[in-house]
Amino acid sequence: MNHSNRHKTAHLHPRLCGVALAGMLLAACAYAQAPAAPQEVHWSYPYPASLQILDGYRVLYLQGNPEDLGRQHGSLMRETVQRVVEDVIVNGPAATAEGRLRLYQGTMRMEQYLPQSYRRELRALAEAAGVDYEPLVALQLFGDVDRAGLHLLGGGCSSYAAYGPATRTGELIAGRNLDYWDNGASKYGAVLICYYPEEGIPFVTVSWAGIINGWTAMNACGIIVSNNNAYGGSESLDGISTCFMLRKIAQFAASVEAGVRIIEEGPRACGTAMLVAAGEPPTAAVVEFDHEQVAVRWAEDGYVMATNGFRKLHQPQQQQYVWECSRYRSIRELIQANYGAIDRTMNFAAAAGVPISYMNLHSALLFPSDLTMAVSMGATPACEQRYRPFRFTEQGLVPLSEAGD
Repeated sequence: MNHSNRHKTAHLHPRLCGVALAGMLLAACAYAQAPAAPQEVHWSYPYPASLQILDGYRVLYLQGNPEDLGRQHGSLMRETVQRVVEDVIVNGPAATAEGRLRLYQGTMRMEQYLPQSYRRELRALAEAAGVDYEPLVALQLFGDVDRAGLHLLGGGCSSYAAYGPATRTGELIAGRNLDYWDNGASKYGAVLICYYPEEGIPFVTVSWAGIINGWTAMNACGIIVSNNNAYGGSESLDGISTCFMLRKIAQFAASVEAGVRIIEEGPRACGTAMLVAAGEPPTAAVVEFDHEQVAVRWAEDGYVMATNGFRKLHQPQQQQYVWECSRYRSIRELIQANYGAIDRTMNFAAAAGVPISYMNLHSALLFPSDLTMAVSMGATPACEQRYRPFRFTEQGLVPLSEAGD
């Protein structure tokens, strides 16, 4: 494979049909499914670290030890990292002296709970990008620091997975929306980061320049993970942030059960409903957790979903969080109405009533049985833009082209 080639890809647009059903014609359907990923995959990426444009999206390839990962990231995206830090942190929660003090104090308190390897990566990134360490770490943690330290609500997300009797072929099909605020950073800072770490499993994450965790990830073992804020539980700065919990699962979990154990072992910070799912064998769970407790909702009848409320942890006390239930209900109704026939042409993530359109920063469909994903990011609302399909491989992301190309 010539890694520098740019492949022509299918134009994927969400469309509505039937009862509020959003669909997409995925070029991925033209590809035969690859064999199931082994339980442990340690790919040796054969190319230097690089920043590429694939099907119009920036894709960052990083490999090596934590210092290598951070240095490559900071060097290849230096100006964009600086701009994201400025827009999201300096002109966001840290826009005033008081806000900056509170944000940085909370950030450095949470920073103590990050695995040492991630702190090493962040220090190397800060140096290479020419930004200060504190605001860079705040860029990773501001969502949790806002919630646990400043007591603000940031936004909402949605995730679902269906498989077995719920899908036409039995394969696991997942969808995900990131609905949040960004101070305009998604438009220029959105990036797919492909990690080939010295320690752990290779993975791809949907992120921004300068953010080393991301919000939607899939690893080479076919494990997918996405986070959804869940409000009303025990919030704390004394734990691993939500997004770094996500990265830890993507980098070190070869099964859903292993992902659940990572969360259980903690230490946890803020309330979250985290989807963890696998392609082979198809399995899915939503792990609801806060600083103090964990409750696991395993898929029932072949599907499971999450928005921004606890449905098992702290119930029935949290019934006052009814604002999220309409999105949860919309996903459930779509799955039930198409039960047994769900396939890759159906994009429930983009269906009316599921994303929060005005703050929909990225939207994705994931098919972990053959390490395929279709992503829309950069323009808001992402759910109304073209979804671009890729397959994650040892050689990088392969844009999936028209049948026969």
